Amino acid sequence: MPMRVFTPAFLRLLLIPTMLLGLAACTTASSPPPQPVSVQSAGFEALSLNARQLEIIENWEMPIKPPYIGHLQQPYPGNLVSQWATRVLLPAGGSGEMILDITRAAVTKVKLPPQVGLATALTDQQDSEIRVEFEARLMWLQPVGGSQAMIRLAASHSVTIPESSSANDVQRAVNACLNKALAGLDSQARTELAKLDNVVLP
Repeated sequence: MPMRVFTPAFLRLLLIPTMLLGLAACTTASSPPPQPVSVQSAGFEALSLNARQLEIIENWEMPIKPPYIGHLQQPYPGNLVSQWATRVLLPAGGSGEMILDITRAAVTKVKLPPQVGLATALTDQQDSEIRVEFEARLMWLQPVGGSQAMIRLAASHSVTIPESSSANDVQRAVNACLNKALAGLDSQARTELAKLDNVVLP
């Protein structure tokens, strides 16, 4: 019976499935549940605004087909922006109105094209990209003196996740993206409001 000789390249190919299965098992076993997204735990400080009331308009759409995954999140991305506004944009004036019109609150997950070659087969490739996008208009209407202003807000954040990621890892990445995008929206709102006269109260 002839002797079979296995080349180093062939042996490496045999080891790849075992290595990947072992890596996935380790990732799954050591992956704790993700922390839920919460505005309360984000540390956003309230801004006292020269307005008597705050009105929030949820003028955004939430597709329920790929690549959108916002409908799978709790809270929904638009509701998260509303929670932020309720916590941060604090009406403290005797008249006037602050209006937040949320025009986009999207979470998407897009499959990345695989890299080919033996070198990439031995690595944990990036499998998908998660992106969160927030867009809104912040309007201030003050009848006393006839003052008004409008600010356009836009914030986004994205991250890629490796192919060995567990369901908990994916949700953790989504939550981190939501928090980062919301922090960007908060920072932009504070910067733009500070440029306006008589809007932010001392």
